[in-house]
Parts: sequence; structure tokens; C-alpha cells
Amino acid sequence: MGFIISNTISNLIVCGLWTYISAMFAGPLIATWVGFAGCTSYYTAGCGKNGFIRSICSNMAGILIGCTIIWLCVNVNGSLWFNGLITGIFSGVIIYITHCDLTRFATCTFMGGFSAFASGGNWKMLVICFILGNIVGLTSDYLGRFILAKFFKKTDKKDWVIAKFLED
Repeated sequence: MGFIISNTISNLIVCGLWTYISAMFAGPLIATWVGFAGCTSYYTAGCGKNGFIRSICSNMAGILIGCTIIWLCVNVNGSLWFNGLITGIFSGVIIYITHCDLTRFATCTFMGGFSAFASGGNWKMLVICFILGNIVGLTSDYLGRFILAKFFKKTDKKDWVIAKFLED
């Protein structure tokens, strides 16, 4: 139970601070929701140093792909069939680059890509906020580890099971 409680407390603190601080600086280069996408990406990529690096690389690849799709659809051909074709091709590229170690997490890459669409291609804001969001995730993770080590037994790293749907 200590593992869950430690991570719950650390997320409460760090994500609460992120919401407060990012709201103070909200504007064209800071969007709180993108930071949470970065934080989610960090956890999706497996946490730690490797997860941090892979999450950022995957997010940046997604931003690049999303902004490329936007640019092509606006500047080359705005027809519906072209937009669908380009989006399909680049979705395939995202799946293809999962074979690269640094961009192996397709969900993180898609987060960067759909955030590009949601922001209207504001890549500067996305880069800043995804990096900050990954730092939020990293900080939350390591604060949880600290709380676990300080206040709970080291062997207490098991998950709660609320409902069991699949048999092992």
C-alpha cells in the first residue's frame, strides 16, 4: 500500500503545483493541459531517466509530424481526400518509428501529434509545455520514491487490485 500512497501524495503535490504555477504564466507559450499530456507521456514511457528521454523524443517527433500535417494540408492542398491521405501516411510513420529506441512509445508520439492539432500548430508552446510536463512527471515520480523510502518498507511495492477481470 505504501507504493500507491507515496505516488498518490507526490502526484497531489507536484500536479497541484504545476496547475497553480502554469496558470500564473498561462498565455501563448504555456498551456496547463499540454503539461499534463507531457506528464502522462513520462509515465507511459516507463519513468526514470530512460522514460524521460524516450517520452520527450516521442513527444517531439509527434509535434513535428502533427505540424507537418497541418502545414501540408494548409499550404499544399486543403481538400478532404488529401488531408485524409496525408494524415494516414503520417500515422503510418508514427507506427514505423516505434522500431527506433528513442521513439518506441507510439502513444507519446500520438500525444504530441494530436496536441499539434489541438493547439493549431503552436509548436513553440508545445515544445516548452511537453518538456515542462515531462519534468512534472519526473519530479512526481522521484518525490514518490523519496516518500516510499522515507516512510514505508522498501519491499512494499505492490499494486492494489480493485477488480480482477482476466485470469492469469
